[in-house]
Amino acid sequence: MSKIGRYKVIGLMSGTSVDSVDATALHVELDGDEVKLETIGKISYPIEECLRREIFELFEDPAGSLERLAALNIRLGFLFSEAAIKLLKVTGLNAEEVFVIGSHGQTIFHVAEPVELCGKSVRGSLQIGEGSVIARETGITVVSDFRTADIAAGGSGAPLVPFLDLILFGNLGKTIAAQNIGGIGNVTWIPKKGDSVIAFDTGPGNMIIDRLVEIYTEGKLKYDKDGKIGRSGKILHDILERWMKHPYFKKSPPKTTGREEFGNPFLERELGPIKAIKVDANLIRTAEEFTASSIADSYKRFLPELPETVIVTGGGAHNPVIMDSLRKNLPKCRVVTGEEYGIDSDFKEASAFALMALWTMLKRPNNVPEATGAGSPVIMGKISFPCR
Repeated sequence: MSKIGRYKVIGLMSGTSVDSVDATALHVELDGDEVKLETIGKISYPIEECLRREIFELFEDPAGSLERLAALNIRLGFLFSEAAIKLLKVTGLNAEEVFVIGSHGQTIFHVAEPVELCGKSVRGSLQIGEGSVIARETGITVVSDFRTADIAAGGSGAPLVPFLDLILFGNLGKTIAAQNIGGIGNVTWIPKKGDSVIAFDTGPGNMIIDRLVEIYTEGKLKYDKDGKIGRSGKILHDILERWMKHPYFKKSPPKTTGREEFGNPFLERELGPIKAIKVDANLIRTAEEFTASSIADSYKRFLPELPETVIVTGGGAHNPVIMDSLRKNLPKCRVVTGEEYGIDSDFKEASAFALMALWTMLKRPNNVPEATGAGSPVIMGKISFPCR
């Protein structure tokens, strides 16, 4: 990599909540090991209900799913293209100015633990939203399918955002926990001194809460806005205690999880068939406490010391019930949102994939083996060039 470089890059991300494509444009300045980031613009591009329904149906692996998967991969490529093109219009950028787009895509399935397959133990992960479509529609080179290179090196392909956390928070001179609360929660623990970072998925983020809210409101709401529903409920301690015994929480890092463990299968195992679940404010409040308690428990189990500051990003940063519960469960830690450090809580992941894509194009490793368990640093991402 050249010692000095200036680049405009775009990041695209759709999370496990499947509510929108987060798109952000960054100006990145590289000077030796120093990285300066400036946000040019950002948008949340809505995912229409028809597509959202298709994605959730694929999560359940119905008959004929391979045909739908192949088609949806292309269709989501067009959706991500639309988000990128809208971002170009909002920011006033021309395609020729943008060096690369990094697109995480939409995770459909993640095999976090190795499975035996014809005599070989393997992991796997599938993100769709075809990069070739995005490249053709935008006229910009696209890097996508990041996770598989890490898996090829023996890692789990997640979490990946610690790459950005180290850049943002690695030189603050204090012990930091960068906690993202999206559909799944993940943390990057950065010590005051040294390079021995620890990163892993802490467990459920908003995934269980969002599903319960959707059932409770008969689809009118997709999440507990400002924690209003949960705030009116009480914690069901017997259910919370049972949920906290989930075996995932005892596994040692590096580790990763997803919808396969904390999506519908979890709810059906704990509460019965989805269509028959009786949801009230108490159950939603319990799910919010579950998220906060599982995060705090993971810190106490696996971190060498509790962080001085917990910097929360993702949708959970906007839920005061979760934030208050985190502060209650971590009384010796200062718990703040990313905004206090100049980070937009909703766009950190999209920013991470923009920067990862730049590293890919510059042929620089962009995984964090301590986080994923990979045997070595690797250059993640597959490159799709536009036809000009």
